[in-house]
Amino acid sequence: MTVFDELSRVSADNLPQFTVISGENDDIISELKTQIFQKVGFDPSDLSQAYFDMTESDPNLALEELESLPFFGDGMLVVLENLWDLTTTKKSVLTEKQLTRLESFLDNPLETTKVIFIFHGKLDGKRRIVKKLKKLAFDLEATDLKLNDLTKYFVTDSGLQPNIINLIIEKSNANFAIIRQDIEMVKTYADDRAITPDDVQAAVPKSLSDNIFDLTDLILKSKLVEARALVADLVLQGEDEIKLLAILTTNFRLYFQIKLLLDKHYTDRQLVEFLKINPFRLKFLVGPARARSKAFLAQALRQLIDIDFKIKSGQADKKFLMDMALIRLAGIK
Repeated sequence: MTVFDELSRVSADNLPQFTVISGENDDIISELKTQIFQKVGFDPSDLSQAYFDMTESDPNLALEELESLPFFGDGMLVVLENLWDLTTTKKSVLTEKQLTRLESFLDNPLETTKVIFIFHGKLDGKRRIVKKLKKLAFDLEATDLKLNDLTKYFVTDSGLQPNIINLIIEKSNANFAIIRQDIEMVKTYADDRAITPDDVQAAVPKSLSDNIFDLTDLILKSKLVEARALVADLVLQGEDEIKLLAILTTNFRLYFQIKLLLDKHYTDRQLVEFLKINPFRLKFLVGPARARSKAFLAQALRQLIDIDFKIKSGQADKKFLMDMALIRLAGIK
């Protein structure tokens, strides 16, 4: 069950007295915030509802809102966002006196007041006030979705077919916010007709990761002219040769690591867990790693590390060294 499945059980009628949204994935926090606001019909102009961004608001006003009986209607909904004091982030917006007031409210909350806490970061579980809050609250933790859950979520949310969603996820590197943007672009491009994979390819611009994958493929196939042309295009688009070399080096380091682990019969799941990489990214890395020998990948990695050292030590122009890297890599047999 995902955090969105948990949220689906919540409505304006059964909203818990305390709800906590927390985590380090800001895109999912933003989505959870949007959905829960829609569910409770949050309206900042409604005098029975109040929102406080604690980095900008007067904490005393927020605390007074928590402690006061509602003037309008039977209840009050208060949203507190960016209350850094309760997270592991080394930031603070409350004084010790204000923290004590908040803790006192948690000890004796008004039955007429419901609170949604939104934390951009991990809660500091060692703090007494956090332990109290977690005992009281309906907890929605914004963690990265597994690949299948990500596909399922966007298939349900968008109405598109799984193969289309999977292609969009691949092109977005499984970035939640970018997936949503790309879905909208594809729908606009298709203009109400059935969406095909060709529509995705046409509507969604190539990411830097896509281009680096293409560049790596050209290098592995010893297509030097095409590789040079692609690098020239990327530089014209504003990419820096040093950045391109750094990504290439990272990719070849991963190819070599994957090759060693495949020889030890690691499964895809074990590779993801060991290397701490996105499953979609792994999908593109395994093929080249399988296709090349350890000797080839080791030599390629040595060449890239050597070029990287020469750039950082200022031994030559970065454009020249980028070109030298392409020549060396394409020449490895």
